[in-house]
Amino acid sequence: MHAHKKPQRSRLALKLSSSLIAVSLGISLPAALQAAEAQPQQQAAQREYHIPAEPLTDALNQFAKQAGVNILFTPEQVRNLRSHDLEGSYTTEAGLSTLLQGTGLVARRSAAGYTLERTSQSAADNKPLALEAAEQTALEEANSAALGVVVVTSRNREEIAQDIPIPVSVFGAEKLDRERIVTIDDLTRITPGLTATIPNSRRSGISIRGIGKTTVNEAMEAGVGVIVDDVYLSHPGMSFLDFTDIDRVEVMRGPQGTLKGKNTTLGVVQYVSKEPTFTRQAYFEGEVGAQQNGSDFPGAMRARGSISDALVDGVAAYRASFFFDRQEGDLENTNPNTLSDQRFHERNRRGGKVQLLLTPTEDFSAKFSVDYSELSEYSNTRPFQEDPTAFATGANRPITYSSRLARGYFNGYQPIIGSKDKLDVGQVEPIKTRNYGASAKLDWNLGSHVLTSITAYRKYSFTGINDLDQTRFDIAKFGAFIDTKQWSQEFRLASDIGEVIDYQVGFFYLHSETNQINHTQYGSDAGAFYANAAQYTALSGNPSLLQQSLNGLRSYSRFTPETDSYAAFGQLNWHLTEKATLTLGLRNTYEIKDSTGEKWTEGNDGGFGDATAEAIRSNVIGNVYDRRDGKRIKDNSVSWLISPNYKVNDDLMFYASAAGGEKSGGVSFITGTGQPLNADPEKVLDFELGFKGLFLDRKLMLNTNFYRTRVRGYQSTTTVIDPSSTSGYSSQLGNIPEITATGVELEGAYRATDRWTFTFAGAYNRAKYSDWDGATCPTELNLPITTTCDNTGRQISSAPKLTGIFGFHYTRPIWGGLKGHAFMSTVIRSKQNLDILLSEYGEQGGYSVTDGGFGIIGGKKDNWELNIVGKNIFDKVYTTSVGSYNATTPVLWDGIGQRRYLGVVFRTKF
Repeated sequence: MHAHKKPQRSRLALKLSSSLIAVSLGISLPAALQAAEAQPQQQAAQREYHIPAEPLTDALNQFAKQAGVNILFTPEQVRNLRSHDLEGSYTTEAGLSTLLQGTGLVARRSAAGYTLERTSQSAADNKPLALEAAEQTALEEANSAALGVVVVTSRNREEIAQDIPIPVSVFGAEKLDRERIVTIDDLTRITPGLTATIPNSRRSGISIRGIGKTTVNEAMEAGVGVIVDDVYLSHPGMSFLDFTDIDRVEVMRGPQGTLKGKNTTLGVVQYVSKEPTFTRQAYFEGEVGAQQNGSDFPGAMRARGSISDALVDGVAAYRASFFFDRQEGDLENTNPNTLSDQRFHERNRRGGKVQLLLTPTEDFSAKFSVDYSELSEYSNTRPFQEDPTAFATGANRPITYSSRLARGYFNGYQPIIGSKDKLDVGQVEPIKTRNYGASAKLDWNLGSHVLTSITAYRKYSFTGINDLDQTRFDIAKFGAFIDTKQWSQEFRLASDIGEVIDYQVGFFYLHSETNQINHTQYGSDAGAFYANAAQYTALSGNPSLLQQSLNGLRSYSRFTPETDSYAAFGQLNWHLTEKATLTLGLRNTYEIKDSTGEKWTEGNDGGFGDATAEAIRSNVIGNVYDRRDGKRIKDNSVSWLISPNYKVNDDLMFYASAAGGEKSGGVSFITGTGQPLNADPEKVLDFELGFKGLFLDRKLMLNTNFYRTRVRGYQSTTTVIDPSSTSGYSSQLGNIPEITATGVELEGAYRATDRWTFTFAGAYNRAKYSDWDGATCPTELNLPITTTCDNTGRQISSAPKLTGIFGFHYTRPIWGGLKGHAFMSTVIRSKQNLDILLSEYGEQGGYSVTDGGFGIIGGKKDNWELNIVGKNIFDKVYTTSVGSYNATTPVLWDGIGQRRYLGVVFRTKF
């Protein structure tokens, strides 16, 4: 062995093709392996190429796009090299060989596609591309997992995957398409440590390591951010859609913000769309299916597709995509009077996206994007599961949901309680959501630096009208009208990758504003339901007055949270030696937050001339108040990162990091009185220690990460006792003193043969309330309202201790040029408590969900597929959210999982 000086690394071209990005960021090997499986069959087909002699990086970029393969190389290999021109019809291997003539490079087949290597004088060490069949087979086996030089862009520049010293999962287009990963909920089935509750767009909440879920509170920022094509989404509901035509998804753990966009304290889920291309790319996918509920076939119809091509060769290109998703629900409505033919928990959504890419010069590019999606779905139901007659102490509950409906007024009606697939509702309306926006991304190559500008606007609207009591009676409807707008501007300046130092700096601005109106509408049967025992007895002989007490009453509350966020950030890589690098990051964020609040009523103004009827109305309304200002927040917060890493060799790297982040407080109001009560800032301190390695001749990849995260002032919407509420409780934004999460995550893959690829992942997560001795006690304990409970040391809500994920993909030729393949993925989660107050009724036992499918691939260029696919194949019944009981509502399942679904999918590329 001999030492050699590490050559200076230069920046790769900005417009690397998505096919060059093998979407394998450290712990993302499965995507690259799966993409590689299709390539042995692709290389023999011929296609037309028109690539002029040009810088080798640009030529490889075009070739990879046109051929649909991965080409893996280091920046040093292609510096100052030009390609040979390529005109005419070639196989993949012949075309690549021609392109590389005179460069001193040859292409080797690998599991990830093709890897560039320098030529040598030894014939034994340097096999040309056109090998004899036996030699080619031996080479494929020897290099079956040569993935150490995969190029990725998660840190805003092109880098080698195994050099990225952060815990991140990345999934490529092939896996996303094959396994039908189109929503955030789908993504949780293949990502360790990622969980979500997504019954509808407003109640969406995403957690990493059990921390970060925020639902039904527009005043609170998400701890786990979502970024789509470099645009941060300020409202979680903006991510409630079917993601289509996606190149890759990246899930980054830990505080973020020293590189891009909005600061987040717990992590980021980032979607990257496929970009416009200068060669024609098009696909269409259609699907029909049915599910467990026994609905007629087809109970589901879906379609997705995209087309991309040049408008002006080399100057302007476009890409347009769409999706349509219609699926009957899992829950049957048994009400014979209304909506009897409507199932709930359905999908009915559609949308599209158009992108325009302009490259007028080699040093400037502009990408413009507009998108729109909408849905109208009967998904806003929460099956009631239990309504205990006694508290945990054995004392009888004085009044319950069931006892209210047992009153003579309701003529012996029996509500549905305990069913997972049947409801009896009559007043609900479909949830309607619209989500759209536009963005412009401009890139200037300034020589030694690249300047990027990202300008974006987005709008989200939500309309929900729900049946509060979920009966066939006209008791009450509730819901919300939400309108959120955001404008953002980001500038980033990135230096070339230097021998000693390289860096990125940026500025970010975000303005968001929301108009939130909560509403409850009471019907003719509301008085008989909401009256207490004495009030009902007093008016039971006068049903007309009982009905008048609440009939037509409408109660509203409005809040208008608004945020202006300004930030400057930067990150520097200091290359201490050839193998050791120290990464330092810093961000300063200044935010101004404000809001107003008000509560009023309309409709029923009282004046019944009866004190009991007036009391029923007054108890339901509680306090009303005029428009009032909240306590404005002006907050400055700092995020930082220190991360050393050491690359032992091309196949093994160790890294560590310490990071801090802060989320500013929230302007809020006391639910019962309307008095301002802000949430304090949330501060996170995070430590990571891990390694990323390729073993067994690069057939096995194993990446492991240990972490410890401490969150002080954890912002959460929790349940508090509220005597002014008919249920006795209300939701309130506040802070939990301290949470800690300690654990380990691993992710990897094993390519056993050219036909078999296995993927695996797992996590152990000890996430606990390390300080919460003033928690509201669960209802079943029946303690005085002044008594608090000590949850210190208990596992936090919605955080399973153990998660395991296992999958495989198998492919083989069958006959007549056709190939068969099969795939499967299973996620296993240990038991968890899904109630924020840790009620015994919030326990969700351990469960597993399996998705999979099989099919055939055909065509000269593998341009069509016919697959049978399944979701939740073994029909596991589970939920991701639970609400405990109170005086007017039973225990409810607020996030019931999708039941078994089977479908037939046809996909063609043309």
